[in-house]
Amino acid sequence: MSTSKKNGGPSGPKVLRIGIVQKGKIVDEREMKKRETVSVGSSEKVTFSVASDAMPESFDLFDYDGKDYYLRYTPQMEGRIQLTGDKVKSFDELKREGRGVSRKGDAVKLNDSSRGKVIIGDVTVLFQFKTAVAAPVRPGLPPEIRGSLLQNIDAQFTAIFVVVALLQISIVTYARSLPYIEPTSIEQIDQNYQRLIMPDRAPEPPKEVIADATGAEEKGDEAKKKDEPAKKDTKSSKDTGKSKEPVDAEAAARARKDAISKKVAGKGLLRVLGANREGGAGDALSDVFEEGGGAVGGLGDAFSGIQGVDIADSGGATGTRGGGSGEGVGIGDLGTEGGGSVKTGGKTEAAVKGEAKTEAPEVDGELSEAQIASVMRRNLKALQSCYESALKRDRTLKGKITIRFEILETGRTSNIEFDDRMGSSSVVSCIRTRAKSWRFPRPEGGSVFVAYPIVFTPSG
Repeated sequence: MSTSKKNGGPSGPKVLRIGIVQKGKIVDEREMKKRETVSVGSSEKVTFSVASDAMPESFDLFDYDGKDYYLRYTPQMEGRIQLTGDKVKSFDELKREGRGVSRKGDAVKLNDSSRGKVIIGDVTVLFQFKTAVAAPVRPGLPPEIRGSLLQNIDAQFTAIFVVVALLQISIVTYARSLPYIEPTSIEQIDQNYQRLIMPDRAPEPPKEVIADATGAEEKGDEAKKKDEPAKKDTKSSKDTGKSKEPVDAEAAARARKDAISKKVAGKGLLRVLGANREGGAGDALSDVFEEGGGAVGGLGDAFSGIQGVDIADSGGATGTRGGGSGEGVGIGDLGTEGGGSVKTGGKTEAAVKGEAKTEAPEVDGELSEAQIASVMRRNLKALQSCYESALKRDRTLKGKITIRFEILETGRTSNIEFDDRMGSSSVVSCIRTRAKSWRFPRPEGGSVFVAYPIVFTPSG
């Protein structure tokens, strides 16, 4: 990089400072950071882009060969240049003096003291060489003042940080080491989470009991054993390919009815009542109502004082005792066989729901009833949940509870008391827990005293 001398001393390396003037206005001015070729033109890829009809698309105006700058020009350009200790001269004058050179066209060799201008149509390019401004040195403290990393650490802050970090790590490690215990019953889960994991279920429809052709729900072991040979015979008859004649439906129904009557008559109390007395004198019913050695009479005499009972005598006649009337039931109408069994439908869980309605509150303070009612409406569902929990244990539970509390200047509740006309300590305890978390608007004139009545009734 070349240097120049000014006033007998070195001035250091210099770079080009170029300004573009168009129609009397400076449109661009730049100081080149390093020595390099500078181009002008209307293209966006050149160093100085100028929108003008007189400008070529791209022209290397200041050509740098790595050592010296050369100002190139065309016959359409005008220019005036001042070299070292010389007068300002035009391109033609420098060419006549033999200072012009050929470098891809006409050119003039420049030095670090050169300056001048080049006119291209309505655009004027001003240039001069200027000493490059060195980058400012970043200020820094000396090492003895700056100190080391350990010297800059605050011992008190570091100790507190380490203690807190170790404490948090210990708590997390201990919590992760504890075994997770699954709740053994739904009562151990909070009411709010019960609603999430166990929503109200619709009642299950009763299961249909499918009876067989004889009307029996279940068959005993003895009846099943009797049915097996019949099934085998049916299967064997199908295998042989022999077809049976259709059985009369009415005759089959009568046969099944007679079979049931015989089975029922041979079991339980009916068998005792229908049995003949030893020796053939009367039936066992006489033994049942006989006291000592004398007979009291028939079954009709035994039920003579009961109204609405019809008794059939040996001749088949019936008579109604008293002023009432009765209805006879035939044994053939009973659909039971064997030992008998009872089937019940599936267990359904009835949903327990309650309703909480508020009444007009009593307010002593700066807060309005509307402001207090707005907060209470948001918390009414939680109070209803307290009531429904107790309603599951006592379906007849209902009544009014008046909540008396104080709203402090911070908006928190205090001095919570109850006027319990429902008589449920569990509901009162649950409401007290929830009332401690209520937040009201901050009253400006001091504490506010509220008496808020709520009526709880079961619904559904």
